[in-house]
Amino acid sequence: MTIGPESPPKRRPPWLAIGFTVVALTAGGLGFGLGRATGPDLLRSGGTSPASTSSSPNVFTISGSMTVNGRCGAGGYTDITLGGQVEIVNQDNEVLGVGTLQGGTGSCSFRFTVSGIPEGERLYGAKIGNASRGVIWHSEQDAKHQGFHLTLG
Repeated sequence: MTIGPESPPKRRPPWLAIGFTVVALTAGGLGFGLGRATGPDLLRSGGTSPASTSSSPNVFTISGSMTVNGRCGAGGYTDITLGGQVEIVNQDNEVLGVGTLQGGTGSCSFRFTVSGIPEGERLYGAKIGNASRGVIWHSEQDAKHQGFHLTLG
């Protein structure tokens, strides 16, 4: 048996290390992005904001009602039904919070509550039903203390 010179160890190609680094950085960036997409900002828009902190605006809850004089859920009022969407918007029509129509005192009377609405907007509007219904506007004080009580028909 003849023992010859040792062969040098095989080197890994440099692109392998570069590729591994790119994959690791991409995964870290995706994790950060997903964390931001499910953080407090997204929760606030759904009306389930955590308690406000000094770095976030003060928030309040808007309550209200929707009454349909006529046949709700039928005819020209098919968009006003139990579980229908209620949007609270600011003066720029940006959605501040979303709620749903809940059961009320009669078959065509609904109530709603939308939480996590930030203070400090010039105007607050309520959108209920389809786009042709328009927006009812209140000042911050009226939105906080009176809420929105709407009637159709």
